Amino acid sequence: MLSLMMVFVLFGTLLPVLHGVHEKLQLKKERVTAYETLHEGALQMQSEKSTYGTRTVNGVAYQWQMDEYLCVRYNNYKGTPTAICLK
Repeated sequence: MLSLMMVFVLFGTLLPVLHGVHEKLQLKKERVTAYETLHEGALQMQSEKSTYGTRTVNGVAYQWQMDEYLCVRYNNYKGTPTAICLK
């Protein structure tokens, strides 16, 4: 009975915590890649005079564009559209 209770405690508390940590880590990794894409976009703007581009990393397409601000748009691993702009 005690071992059964320990299994329930382990799976009831530890797994949701680990899932939340994994989710936050994945979102942060995608955000870092988005900022790297902004940096590469800025370099490409200076060297090639282009105003937009796409970079694919781990199956995620990061699209950067210079309008009023330099912005990158992508769908995170959950499928939610995300945009980061530098002002």
